[in-house]
Amino acid sequence: MLARVSIATLILFSLAGAASAQVVRFETTIGSFDMVLNPRNDARLQGHVDNMLDYVNNNSYNGSWINRADTGFVLQMGGFFAQTKRPGLTIAQTRSVDAFTPVLGEPASTTGLSNTVGTVAMALPGLPTGGTNQDGGTSSFFVNLTSNTFLDADFTVFAAIPDMAVVNQIMALTKVDKTTDPNFGAGSGNLAFSDVPVTAEGFQVFIKRAFQITDTMSVARAMAGVQSAIAMSESAAFSSSEFSGAESSSAAGVPEPSALALLLPLLGFMRRRPRRA
Repeated sequence: MLARVSIATLILFSLAGAASAQVVRFETTIGSFDMVLNPRNDARLQGHVDNMLDYVNNNSYNGSWINRADTGFVLQMGGFFAQTKRPGLTIAQTRSVDAFTPVLGEPASTTGLSNTVGTVAMALPGLPTGGTNQDGGTSSFFVNLTSNTFLDADFTVFAAIPDMAVVNQIMALTKVDKTTDPNFGAGSGNLAFSDVPVTAEGFQVFIKRAFQITDTMSVARAMAGVQSAIAMSESAAFSSSEFSGAESSSAAGVPEPSALALLLPLLGFMRRRPRRA
């Protein structure tokens, strides 16, 4: 009886916070995962919420493929389409997701949400002079697989994944370095295609559909499930000693997401945002 009361209390608590929450579901060829946008309802992240919903409502992610599964770092998607779903994809059969006007950045270091396990951040292009363009994010985003707090100074965390099961399934797939395949034609050093997850049959992982969940109970469950990720973010943000040695080693040895994607999207056609209802 007590357990039932506790569950009911949890649901009521979640429902109370769900009114302002927005959840997007990504159906992939491996399975589905949900993404809670702006889980702490921070007004500074509204631009990123609107940015994501613009792409979702425009069906921009439908048919795109997951281009990077970097073990122990990030799972990246939202940047590329392919003209074929068959094995043997080439760079000539790949195009970027049409990008809307970039969203202004709000670095994680200013919001209290950190680049920790299960949080989602906007991918950023690099600047010609070095570093990242904090105001250059468009369609591409990444799910943090570990405590990447060294990214907080540049990369905006705007969402979190309540259940990482499907993300972990994708990460368990074989990764293929397309840059070493002369038939693909990407060339060495193109980080957008260096850790492409593929099935046993050699197929890429595709996003079949991305859409906003409106069912109140489903939103409540997603909100309840994401609390652990938020707690981890808060802990990481205020625990400098825990990651004191990680920043220098990770920054030196792990390419930033800004260097990989949006290499092609930045060359693609930049569109105006659809008029919001």
